[in-house]
Amino acid sequence: MSSSKGESTDKAFDEVRRTADRVGSDPLWLKGSQSPSFQTVEPAQDSAGKSGPEVLLLHGLLGALSNWESVFPLLSQTCRPIALHLPILSGHRSEVKIKALASYTELFVRNRKLDPVAICGNSLGGHVAMRLCLACPELVDCLILSGSSGLYEHSVDALPVRPDRNYIRDHMGRVFCNTNFITDDRIEEIYSLLADRKNVLNLIHAARSAKRDNMLDVLKEIKVPVLLLWGEDDEVTTIKVAETFHKNLPNSKLVTIKKCGHAPMIEHPEWFAEQVNLFLKQHSKYYRKAKGS
Repeated sequence: MSSSKGESTDKAFDEVRRTADRVGSDPLWLKGSQSPSFQTVEPAQDSAGKSGPEVLLLHGLLGALSNWESVFPLLSQTCRPIALHLPILSGHRSEVKIKALASYTELFVRNRKLDPVAICGNSLGGHVAMRLCLACPELVDCLILSGSSGLYEHSVDALPVRPDRNYIRDHMGRVFCNTNFITDDRIEEIYSLLADRKNVLNLIHAARSAKRDNMLDVLKEIKVPVLLLWGEDDEVTTIKVAETFHKNLPNSKLVTIKKCGHAPMIEHPEWFAEQVNLFLKQHSKYYRKAKGS
């Protein structure tokens, strides 16, 4: 895996600005006409899946590129995953709102000419993916949503200004069904991030934006195929949330797994990769084109 940065073309930037004006997105980088940098993790050029469909991976609120580490090599066997870092901690408060993060993702997709691309989002990343799909349906081929926000979630909008390790351990207990994933190293990693008050405030701003942006009334407008991958023991976005998504998304399929919480790609990477591969073979433009349809 490697990290990379991309530069924006004037055309892509102008297109994102038009979208932002239409949907009410106002990130500081866009208002200042300064293209942001993009950090990604992508397969090596000689990887087995280099000729497969591209899949953009979006992490959640307290997530990071490392959230995809276990599933990334499995996905790389059949497709071309691109994990994009969302600047939730590093961005200005105007840049961490759901629609602003969708603008950020839109610029990346346009810069790389990925459209239409399959997008796989976990938690807040799924919410961002849906907002991008609604704003620019021509850019999105299909969606894979896992533990997505957008309806209801046990969020961190009430995060204390100085979260301690016990708070983090309690939060992780809601994220993971298997307590083996709640390690001291993971707790220390999050604790070090939350030691910075700016990071905490950004998380609160992002969480409140997600909570305010209830998508129930607009889900019917998402026409692309959607795969819902859900842990049956998810305490952040429960299985009832998954069922509500399934009921209101007109072209969706819900697949669940037992003994799994809010991050199936971490707890059950083999299952996750298998389901994504099956879905892409049926719905992605790459395989449709191969079949001549």
